[in-house]
Parts: sequence; structure tokens; C-alpha cells
Amino acid sequence: MSTTGAGTTTSSRARTDGFGTGAARWWRRLAGAGVVAVLALAFAALGQATSLDGTDRDAGFWALLVVACTYAGVLLSRLVSGSAHDAGLVGRHAAAGAGLGLVAAVLLDVAFYSEDVGWLWPLLVPVGLAAGTLVGTGTAVLALVVPHRAAPAVALLGVAAVAALVWLTFRPAAPFDLVALDDTPEVATAGGATGLAEATREAVERAGADGDLRTGEWALVLSDDVTSGMGGSRPHGRATPVEDLPLSRETGQPVRLITVRVRGAESACVVVEADATSVLDGACEDLDLVR
Repeated sequence: MSTTGAGTTTSSRARTDGFGTGAARWWRRLAGAGVVAVLALAFAALGQATSLDGTDRDAGFWALLVVACTYAGVLLSRLVSGSAHDAGLVGRHAAAGAGLGLVAAVLLDVAFYSEDVGWLWPLLVPVGLAAGTLVGTGTAVLALVVPHRAAPAVALLGVAAVAALVWLTFRPAAPFDLVALDDTPEVATAGGATGLAEATREAVERAGADGDLRTGEWALVLSDDVTSGMGGSRPHGRATPVEDLPLSRETGQPVRLITVRVRGAESACVVVEADATSVLDGACEDLDLVR
């Protein structure tokens, strides 16, 4: 280790940048990312809570994308920081964030439109650049304003927020199928929850007429034959994969349970076994039908 005339080591100078000296600079970077992770978790939770029937996890996937780019930016930060401070430091991180946003936009286009790459670039590239610039700027500013002593705690809080976000987005769904509609005159004409449950039961029987009723594509039959004229009622459905069906408390065999819900009103439950169906009053999840 060499020293200068002032007695300061050159290696010490190498470990100093606009975020601090030594380990403190990394704690502050991680603290900035940690605040972004907490905000992303709040966004995902709010998006899911306010989504139709509380089943939409798209907000969680977008939040995870932002978090992934943010922590990638932490690794990139040391390369772009240089000797810049304050506004110059924030500007460099804004540019780095824009670069990461551009990379994310290209990857999204390739991942979802691999057969027609470039089709969504006019939309994704501007959004990726804008979002990346915003996140890069925000992360740098947050890292600079977090007090040195609080940085480790905030950084660890961010790690916990990332874990919670992953759980919120990928946790197993309840093993109940769902058909939900608003309480409209069209739904009332169809007989409300009970009438729609009977229509759902018939759709199940038609879809599985050639074999096990639990494996039929009942949702497709229902949307074609029953709810196709009810767009104003905002029909929404969810089907559980066959391998995830719960076990009947009575028979011990897999059973498909379909809750038919008229939002703000009543619910009914369609019970689908291998060769028989039935309709019960009330939501399936409230009837204690499975183990």
C-alpha cells in the first residue's frame, strides 16, 4: 500500500466515491434500492387489492422487473459513479437507468413476441427509457438522502421487501375456480348466481362429455354459450389446473369447485366430480368441502 506526502493511502482514495467511503458507499446504494423495493411491494399489493376480484398479479410482475433492474443498477453503479458528486452523480445514474430500461424493453419484446421481434419496440423502447431514467434517478437520490447510520437497516428492509414481493406474486392461488360478474339486469335475467351456476354446471358437462368432467375446458364453453352477451357485467373467470385440484373431504378424490359470484350480491358453488356435478348455495371456499 503506497502513501502520499499527506499520509493518505492511494487504495483509500480508490474506495471513495460520491456515495461515501469503504463499505458505507455500498450500504447507501443498497439502501436506495431498498426504498425502491418497498415502493414496488406497495405498488404490487395495491394493484392486486384493487384488481377485478383480487386475482390479477400483473402489477407484481412489473414490480419485480423494476426491482431486478434496480439491483442490477447497484452493481453497475460503481462503474458509472467515477468521481462525480451530487447532481453529476444523479445524472450518471439516470443515464445508466435509461440503458437498463432499454435492455429490459428489448428482452421483453424478445420474450413475449419472439416470432415477431421488434413489433412492440415503438411502445416498449420509450416506456423502458422513461421508466429506467426515473428509477435510476430516484435510486441515486434516495441513496444520497438516506443517513449513513440508517443505510444498513434500510438495505436489509429492501431485501425483506423483495422476498415479500416474490411471495405475493408467485404464491399458490386458492384451489377454487371462479366465475364472477357484476350485478346487472342481464345477470338477473340469467337467474343471478344460482342461474349462472346451473349454466356453468351444464357447460362443465358439455365440455367433459367424452371423459372425466373435471378435465373439460368448461370456461371456454361458458364464455361462448352463456357470458358472451354479458360484456357489460365484466365477466371474469379462473380455472385451476387439474394437477392442483383439492381433495374432497367426503370422497378423498380430486374435485373441481367453481364459485359463481355476482359481485356485491350472492354466490353459488358448482361441485364437479369425475362423473357427476351438483350446485350448492354459497361460495365454495366457505362450504368446507375439501381437506
